[in-house]
Amino acid sequence: MKKTFLVAVGIIGALVATAVPASASESGLSGNLRKGEWVNYGTQRTVTVGGSNIYVRKTDGPEIDVKWRRCSGGSEGSAVRLQNADPTPYVRIGSGFRASTVFCLSAKSYGSNSTDTWNGNVRWNVS
Repeated sequence: MKKTFLVAVGIIGALVATAVPASASESGLSGNLRKGEWVNYGTQRTVTVGGSNIYVRKTDGPEIDVKWRRCSGGSEGSAVRLQNADPTPYVRIGSGFRASTVFCLSAKSYGSNSTDTWNGNVRWNVS
């Protein structure tokens, strides 16, 4: 019984360790929101690991849509809904990015207030 438990703990530990590789980058988020309107945030983040993904979670705020976009304009991802349950789990908002891709984020509120704020985290360089 003890061996089985230790093996299970070892396997779970290995799975947790591989969920966020050492190359992953993470930072906190906070921003203003407008109900029904996209707000573009100017904080630039650079992908350094080719083929990686971007994940976002909300730790506080109303129900929102969030997406990645190129800071200089042009390409952008599809909107991903983050429900009004805090904190939300991490949700992938984009995948397969080339190294040297510079991205920013955009968000839109579905809350009851015309303006609001939100907080969360973004992870990138995750494969």
